[in-house]
Amino acid sequence: MEYIPEAGDIVISKAGHDTGRAHVVLAYTGGGFALIADGKRRLVASPKSKNVKHLRKVGISALKESIESGGVTDKQIRQAVKEINGGC
Repeated sequence: MEYIPEAGDIVISKAGHDTGRAHVVLAYTGGGFALIADGKRRLVASPKSKNVKHLRKVGISALKESIESGGVTDKQIRQAVKEINGGC
């Protein structure tokens, strides 16, 4: 069964130049792709389109409502990713 990402999911990239990095899903665009951002290298204003086969879900952030309303900031994304990385 294929993983269908939802806004606010925290994922780890399994393939590509960003392998091993945590991101927050901003949207599922359909066709097997999701828009992701980490708030540092990939900003909310220019998210990366990533094949969901290359993503592994590791958690859920409390940002779902902010993401859906369009009010999420890069700082909030960075904080959510930092919590998953153990504060590093």
